[in-house]
Amino acid sequence: MGRVLRRVARAIILLQMAAVCWLSTGPMVSSAAEPLASAVVLPSLTPVGAKEFIRKGVPQGIFAPDGGWTAKDGKYTGSGKNCIAYADHSLGDGNFDIEVKLTLHKVGANYAGIQFGGGRLILGGDGGKLIFRGLPKPDHRVDLGPLSDRVQKDEIIQVRIRRRGTNLLIFIDGKRLHIIKGIGGPLGEIGIIAGDGPVDVDSFRASGNLRSSGRKQRINRESLKSLSRDERITRSIEGGIDFILDKALEDPAGVSPSRPEAIPGARALEAYALIVAGVDVNHPVVRSHLEACASALPNQRRIYDVSCWSFALDAAISQAEQDALLIDPDLDDLQLLRLARDHRNNLKTASDIILSGQNSTGGWRYLHSSSDADTSVTQFASLAVGVFARRGIEISDECWQGMVNYCLSRQMPTGGEVKPKIVLEPEREIRKRRGDPHDGTTVAEPVDLARPLTAQEMQTAWKRGFHYADQNPKSGNWNMSCAGVSSLLVAFRFGKQTLSTELRQQVRDSLRDGVAWIEADWKPHKNFYGMYSLEKVGDLGEIHSFGEHIWYPEMSDYLLDRQQNEGSWGKGSGSYHGESDRLNTAFALLILKRASAMLTRGPRDIVIYTGGDSSDPESADEWVLIPRLGTYVHLPSLVRTLRLRPRPQMLKIFEEMVEALPRWKRPTVVPYLALVKERAISRGVRKIMERCEEHIRPTGFEDSDHMAEWYQTWRRAREIGIEQLPEAGDELIGIAKAAADDPVLRETAIRSALQLGLQQSALLMVEDLASPHRDLRLLGYQGIRSLFADTPPEFDPDGDKKAREEQIDKVRSWVNSRL
Repeated sequence: MGRVLRRVARAIILLQMAAVCWLSTGPMVSSAAEPLASAVVLPSLTPVGAKEFIRKGVPQGIFAPDGGWTAKDGKYTGSGKNCIAYADHSLGDGNFDIEVKLTLHKVGANYAGIQFGGGRLILGGDGGKLIFRGLPKPDHRVDLGPLSDRVQKDEIIQVRIRRRGTNLLIFIDGKRLHIIKGIGGPLGEIGIIAGDGPVDVDSFRASGNLRSSGRKQRINRESLKSLSRDERITRSIEGGIDFILDKALEDPAGVSPSRPEAIPGARALEAYALIVAGVDVNHPVVRSHLEACASALPNQRRIYDVSCWSFALDAAISQAEQDALLIDPDLDDLQLLRLARDHRNNLKTASDIILSGQNSTGGWRYLHSSSDADTSVTQFASLAVGVFARRGIEISDECWQGMVNYCLSRQMPTGGEVKPKIVLEPEREIRKRRGDPHDGTTVAEPVDLARPLTAQEMQTAWKRGFHYADQNPKSGNWNMSCAGVSSLLVAFRFGKQTLSTELRQQVRDSLRDGVAWIEADWKPHKNFYGMYSLEKVGDLGEIHSFGEHIWYPEMSDYLLDRQQNEGSWGKGSGSYHGESDRLNTAFALLILKRASAMLTRGPRDIVIYTGGDSSDPESADEWVLIPRLGTYVHLPSLVRTLRLRPRPQMLKIFEEMVEALPRWKRPTVVPYLALVKERAISRGVRKIMERCEEHIRPTGFEDSDHMAEWYQTWRRAREIGIEQLPEAGDELIGIAKAAADDPVLRETAIRSALQLGLQQSALLMVEDLASPHRDLRLLGYQGIRSLFADTPPEFDPDGDKKAREEQIDKVRSWVNSRL
């Protein structure tokens, strides 16, 4: 019996293998000698191992980086010449089959098509032609006749593209259209081009040696437009983080493929961006990047690379300090010094390389041994020197003076007179450091923090930009002008005590004229390097606006509008050396997180700085007091941190924030609670989240959908009062009546009714006099008093139940007599 079963099993396996071979090599192969118009009916069987990317109009494995595609009524519809719906798998070596069923609504110049690697089948190019191009060479092109000869508008067609050996065959509705020979090796991405459309896609599938492309849709720009700025920034940052992490896990060193010598520095910059964005420094990608830098850079000693390494190390130390202080704000400086010791030691190594790499010009160049300098590398080295000074590492007077003199020499000596309109951020209180100023690890704050850009000095300026390398240049450019200004801001902030009075004034004059040039020649969007350069100027100079340009909202809007659906940022209108999507994404994260502001803050400045406005924290929902810390925290920024590092001890801070709010205001944190819950995995984290829900609404929520629906009702009730919408009075009364057993929603609705002066709400307030919740009893009586000119009968919200019942009867009669 056992032998029979084994024979049957072998027979089944052989039959399966035969089926696979037939499907891979069988009836779909056509002889090259066949005429192009020959009718070859293709089987409709789904090949073994096929991957469906669109099925019955529903995308299942599609990535549309430029949008333009929607799923509706059983069709996946696209429109837009540059709008491509890519499959989430690419084509490798060997045979493959691609099948697309779609409908064209015009057969003229619509430029729709199918892309497979470098090849494209254009459906309606050049006024309505069928065109094949791109393979085997990019300039190869074949016109295959009018599209209308093969395709009828508004009727579904089937396009099949196949490879057998090195022959590529194209079919429309079962008829072979074209054959191309000599197409071997991996082809790459496959997708559908929407063209001028619209194009309706019913199905899109492929089989063969398919490889996951790693491309995912992480961002939907259209849906994000309905969110607040901070919510959009949160989603944008997380999309960028997820893109980098996915790509780095697949290829850690692939961050700068065009410049292999710069890979360690690019990995350092990527690590810096991830840490600043909130990724745990112990994440495998971050740890791998930092380990690679520690292994390569002490020997390689490239100044740009070591500078980026310094930024990443400083950010890693700051993360450890801030996390520890969030959990225990009473930690002293000596306890903080015990954190992140490996990173502190590596930072000392980096400082030795940077400080010894400054040459006789006073600046820095790419190589440690270089005798010349340029403004670009010098700005990164200068920022690194600022990091070292911030950490208490001793910087010589000669270093500061050399840095200043070099930057001054690369600025235009003269320029046109202007009246700049530079507005600074409000001055803030700086916490003084406790401890030894030369221990090499704590955060040092300058003794005199008078800012270099003052209102009086900015009344008149001369536009003087900076150049890449020329001494006393005749002109400046955007990137280098930002670089020169940021370098001098670092020198003024941390090293001005070492400068002579005369040199200090030269720096102030240079900064005044440099920011005037930036305002007058405003063009920050050319590339991501230039945008990051502006962020350094804006944050290190504590500048709110350059004339009419409020730089952070302008930059963040620009980035949010141009982020690709997979979470990355593609090329800007210009380029820079070594540009890649991963580096662009790293720069974008640094800008959105305002990374350079870290240089102006110590470890006890807990708030992670973003674009929030804290000028009036008591009245802003985004700023919440944490009593234990004795300070206001920017809620969206904290939530970003907790979503990426949801540790139970840190999440207790969020719970403290909820408890610290008045009960009627606690629902303001519901959207942030939902954001944190999205990434909560551990049981401990979920328990804290459940407690937060009970603090917001004592009866809790059935599920996330119920919480979202309840929040929208609460938000509407609050909006009616704040926006003074008397026409919505009946709606508000309805919300209050429905919330009879929901004290939080009821209180919010009553408060809004009082803001509108709705006397008909007085009857609801009479009901609340019997509420078991003292807050509602008190609000009800005070509300009744405020709605009428005369005084109602007495009511004691703290009296015994029997006495209150008698008082309520009198108040009810009094209210009824006045309605």
